[in-house]
Amino acid sequence: MKVEDFAYQVAVRTMELLEQEQHYKISEEHRKQILQKILQEIPQILKKSSK
Repeated sequence: MKVEDFAYQVAVRTMELLEQEQHYKISEEHRKQILQKILQEIPQILKKSSK
């Protein structure tokens, strides 16, 4: 599995949990924006996780 795929799945699951557990409503447009932002930030996220 590619890191990008893993990050995408983690972000999707996080949004699902927020909707189910906290009753957040995330619009499809915001969902797309968040997922795109996560994918763009993968290098920085990996850098932080290796510290």
